[in-house]
Amino acid sequence: MKPGEVELGMAGTAEANQGNAIERMNNGVWEFDSVKVISAMRIIFGAAFLFDGLMKWYLIATGQMQGVVDGMYYTPAWLTANWLAFGVITGLGETFGGLFLVLGIFQRPAAAWSFLVMFSIWVFGGFGGFPNAIGATWDTAGYTDIGGDIMFGLVFLFLVFAPTAYGLSSYLRLPERIAAGDSLREKVTRALVC
Repeated sequence: MKPGEVELGMAGTAEANQGNAIERMNNGVWEFDSVKVISAMRIIFGAAFLFDGLMKWYLIATGQMQGVVDGMYYTPAWLTANWLAFGVITGLGETFGGLFLVLGIFQRPAAAWSFLVMFSIWVFGGFGGFPNAIGATWDTAGYTDIGGDIMFGLVFLFLVFAPTAYGLSSYLRLPERIAAGDSLREKVTRALVC
């Protein structure tokens, strides 16, 4: 076998395909291209968040958003009274957060905003909501589910610090076009746009 070739099982040998996110190494261990895997994760979770945001607009249009807000565990009077504003802010946050994550531009601010939206929904929903839904308390035996909203939020928190690649920002070479200096203003601009 020549250097640079990888054994692909019973089919024989072939050169390693550099375009795959997962490549087989010479010693038989799978190696992940972490930037490609993280970029795929950004796109998948961004698409799910975009869909969730579009569904908020449906709930607002059909008048069901008020019921959603009223059904949250921690619903202060100001939130109940302003259910439409809450729905619009949540819908905007989820729609644009998901869209920017899918497109790969403004990744860090979109991921940070998406984390805050999901964290707020998790808090107002009663930190997972399960004990409240069955009339139990936090010390109910077997209660281990803190809810999916916080898990979704933690993915977005991870994406705040993840490398930006395979999106509009890298395609348009925005990091290189934005001043490449080390001043605080240039660093902040790169962090927000790329």
